[in-house]
Formats: sequence, C-alpha cells, structure tokens
Amino acid sequence: MKLMRNEFIKIFKNKNIYILLIISITLITCYNLFLKLTNSDIDIQTQYKRAYNGDKIILENYNQLNIKENCEEIIERTKLEEYAIQNNIQYNILLNSENSNALLPLDARNLLMKVFNNFDIIIIFIIVFLSSVIIAEEYTNGTIKTLLTKPHSRIQILFSKILTIMLIALLTLFFICFFQYLLGGLLYGFDSYTLEAIRYNEITQEIETMHLGNYMILVIFSKMPMYLILSIFSMLFGTITNNIALNILISLVLYIISNIEILMNNISKYIFIFNWDISKYLFTSESIIQHLAIACISLFLIGTLLFIIFKNKDIINE
Repeated sequence: MKLMRNEFIKIFKNKNIYILLIISITLITCYNLFLKLTNSDIDIQTQYKRAYNGDKIILENYNQLNIKENCEEIIERTKLEEYAIQNNIQYNILLNSENSNALLPLDARNLLMKVFNNFDIIIIFIIVFLSSVIIAEEYTNGTIKTLLTKPHSRIQILFSKILTIMLIALLTLFFICFFQYLLGGLLYGFDSYTLEAIRYNEITQEIETMHLGNYMILVIFSKMPMYLILSIFSMLFGTITNNIALNILISLVLYIISNIEILMNNISKYIFIFNWDISKYLFTSESIIQHLAIACISLFLIGTLLFIIFKNKDIINE
C-alpha cells in the first residue's frame, strides 16, 4: 500500500496527466455539442420503418449485392428495428450500426451506451501513457536506484505499479462515463436514462433488455482484459527500451490493428490483440470463454516476461 501511495503521488504530480484530462474533456464536449447541433427533430417511427424495409431488402439479396458491412450486424440492426416498430419505441435503440438512409435522433442514453465506441482511444492513450512512463521514467531519472534501496523486492515494486495503473484505469473509465452521463443529460435531458439497455442476443436470437447501469458495468469489466494487457505490454516495452514515445506509438498501433476486422482469419483469431476486448463478444454467438482464455494466457505470458526482465535488469549504468 505504501508503494502504491507513492506511485499515486508521482502520477498526480505529473502535469501531463492533467493536460490529457483537459484534452479529453474538450474532445468529449465538442463531439457532444456537434451532435446536438446536427441532430434533427424527426418522426422516429417513420425512420425505423424506412430503415427496416431497406435492411430487409439488403438481407434478402445479401449474396447478390456487393456489401462490405458484416451480415451479422445487419441482422442485429433489422431485429432491433423490427422490435422498435412493434413496440412503438420513440427513442434510438440501435448501437453498433445504423442504416445511413434512415437517420435516427440521438438521446443521452444512446450516447452513454456508445461512450466506449466513441472515446475508447482516449482511455487507451491515458493508460498507455501512464504505463509507459511509470517504469521508463524511473530508469531515465535514476530514481529506480533509490527505490531499490528501500526494503521492497523488485516483484513488490512492479506489482504495485501494475495495481496502480489498473486503479487509474478504473478511475479514468468511471470519470469519462460520468462526464458523458452529465453532459448528455444536460444536452438531451436525463429522462432517457430511466430507459433500459436493449440488445439483440445472437445466441438466443431474441431481443434482451437490461438495466442501463448494469449494462454499463458489464461493458466496463469486459474491457478490463484489454486495458490490463495493453498496460503490461507498455510496461514491458518501457522496461526494455526506456523509449516512452516509441512505446506509446507501438501500443496505439496494436490497438488500431485489433479493430481492423479484415485482418481476422483462422490464424490471426488466436492472436491476443483480437481477443482482449471481450465487450465485442457480448450478446454474440461467439464463445466469450474462448476469447477470455486466450486473453488470460497472453496476459500471463506477457506478465511473466515483464517480471523476469524487470527483476534481472542491470541498473548500474542507468
């Protein structure tokens, strides 16, 4: 706990973290204001019917049409559009995609559910930045020598740094979610937060509803394997090279690659970067256990390598 307290003090003394938070708040605010200004007041049921009729034709002729969009996404969207029409829903329940020919108005609840789709890169950058500097700066500034003179093993020191980054990651997640909750409520009204989260379950092929708060907690914790692996990978690279800028660049490139669906094939599907974001597989027909197992194995291997290198790294010439 003493080691973690010292890590928190060092992090919150770093001016860059406050700059990142200010930039994050500015980006989120600008994005929400832009959507508010461009959001039109339209008859949502008319738009649902237009979208449903169009998507139904696309599904019926999917093999004949040259469509880049994933068939599963269209099926999910069509089921949600049909559900909205049958239940006369007056708000936007689409999440992963929308028919470009039938735009639906936004609300605070919808934007909160999309907070990770829109701002995950901000969270990733903050985590990667802190993970890159938390070890690399110890060697660059020479403070690692002082730290190792204390009655703590290297394993304890490293473990305290990992726990600190994970706590910071959780704080960042809840901060961004809360800020989006507050900003969305101020711009669109807080009434929509009383509505449930509605998703299409590919396994049961049925529409499922869930309390909005429970849904957000589920998504947050399903994101944690990705944040943890990225954090430990950044620490590993920082321990090896001490090059913070290159470390951040490589980590961000890995994250970007992990979101390129065309790279997924029978071989790449076993690579950890295509399995670490468990939230992608919620409510889908794919096995979450398989993706979670690959993520855990990768986390163990990368973590073990980090512990070995950090424990044996020579600091005489640092």
